[in-house]
Amino acid sequence: MATREIDAEKPVERAAKKRALNIPPVKVGDGILHDQEKYYSREFMDREWESLWSRVWTIAGRLTDLKRVGDWFTYKLGKESIIIARSAEDRIQAFYNVCQHRGSQLVNQDFGHSMSFVCPFHTWTWNIDGSLKRITDAETFPERTICDKPGLSEMRCETWAGFIFVNMDDNAPPLSEFLAGLPDAMALYKMEDMVVVKDYSVNWPMNWKISLDAFMEGYHAHARHPELVRMIDDYNFDYEVFGNGHSMMTIPMWTKSPRIPERSGLTDELRLSIQSAGMDPSEFENRQADVRPAAIEARRKWTERFGISIEGMTDDQVADDGNYNIFPNITLNAHPEGVLVMRFLPHPTDPEQCTYDVWVIAKPGSDPEYEMPFYMAVPPGTDLTGEGPRPERNYVEHGDEGLGLVLNQDGDSLPMVQAGVKSRGFRGVRLSDQEVRLRYMYEEYDRYLKGEK
Repeated sequence: MATREIDAEKPVERAAKKRALNIPPVKVGDGILHDQEKYYSREFMDREWESLWSRVWTIAGRLTDLKRVGDWFTYKLGKESIIIARSAEDRIQAFYNVCQHRGSQLVNQDFGHSMSFVCPFHTWTWNIDGSLKRITDAETFPERTICDKPGLSEMRCETWAGFIFVNMDDNAPPLSEFLAGLPDAMALYKMEDMVVVKDYSVNWPMNWKISLDAFMEGYHAHARHPELVRMIDDYNFDYEVFGNGHSMMTIPMWTKSPRIPERSGLTDELRLSIQSAGMDPSEFENRQADVRPAAIEARRKWTERFGISIEGMTDDQVADDGNYNIFPNITLNAHPEGVLVMRFLPHPTDPEQCTYDVWVIAKPGSDPEYEMPFYMAVPPGTDLTGEGPRPERNYVEHGDEGLGLVLNQDGDSLPMVQAGVKSRGFRGVRLSDQEVRLRYMYEEYDRYLKGEK
C-alpha cells in the first residue's frame, strides 16, 4: 500500500475557507480500503479470532470489581468465557471457564464470590487459585486419567490504571510494551482511583468494527448529532497516535461547530453547559468567544471544590473531551472527574452482530452536587461516593434509552452502514484526514491478520 506522511500544517479546503487540521506526522496509507468483507465475512471473522483476538491484550474488567479474595467476574470474548478472580490479596488470575472433566462451563453469572468453583454437572471442584480441590468419586477413574490432577487452564492477566487485561497468547509482549505511549498520555486522569457507576450492555446488529469506527471520528457529528454540534467544535479536533494502533482525538467543548454560520450568539445547548459549570448564561450572550476561557477557570475551581486532582493538566484536558482508543476495541472519553468506557466485542458466531458495553467510571465524591458530564447519561440518584454496592449490569435492547441520546443516535444509523457495505455497488472505504485514526487502527489490524504481529 502506498504511504504518505500527513502534514500537521496542511490546509484542508472546506466551504471555500481554509483551516488546519492538527494531524500527527504519522505515515499511513492514502488509498481506498477494498476489503469491505471484513465487516460481514465469516472467513474474516475466523481469521480475526485466530490472528487478533487470540493474540492481543483486551480489557476484561475493573480491579474495583475484585475487592476481596474470592471475588470473581466473567468476561465473554467471542467464543470464549473467561473467569477473572482475586485469588490472593496481591494476585489476580484469569482462567478459561471450563471444567477439565467433560467441558461444562463452571459458572454463568456476571459476578460472584466463592473460594472454589464447582462444576454444576458432576461437581468436580477447583480452588479459587485454579488448583484442583476434588474429583467426585475419584476412586472410579483410571489412575492415568487423573494423575496430573488437572488445574483450570490459565491465561495471562495484567493490570493498568485499574483495568484488568487478559491475553490468550503466552508469547505476546507484556502489557506495558503493548500499551506503548498510552499510559504516559493518560497518567494525569488517575483512572486507577475511579469506580464503576454505570454498566450497560447491548447486542447491536452490526459488526464490531462498524460500531467502533463511529466512535473514532467526529466527521459524522454534523449529520447524526445536531444537539452535540451546538456545544462542541466538530471540525477542529487535535489527533495523536501512541504506537501499536492506539490513538486519541481532543474534542473541543464550550464552543460550537464552525458549520453554524452565526458565531457570536449562544445555542440552547451552550447555555445549558454554561449553567452546569455554575456560570450565568446571560453574561455571555453575543460573547461566545469568551465562554471557553471562563469555563476553563470555572472547571478548575469546580474540581478543587470536589477534591479532584488536576495538577499538571492542560486547559484542554480540564475542559475538553479526550477521546482515546485502546487497540483493538476500546474507546475512552476522558474527563478529570470520570471516563466513559466503551467496549466493542465480536459475536461468537455472527459477524454482523456485536456486544456493545458502556461503562462510566468516576472519581468518588460525596457532595450531592457532584455529577458526571451529562452526555454520559448517568441516571439521577446514582451513588457516586464509591462506598455503596456496585451498580448491576443492565442488559438492554438495541435502541433503548438507557445508553443516552448521543449513543442511541449512532446506534440508529449504524445498521444502515452494515447493510450498505454488503452492496455490490460499494467500491471500498474512502477515509478523510478527519478519519485518520481509523486508517491508523486498520493498518495495525492488517498487521495482525497478516501474521506480522
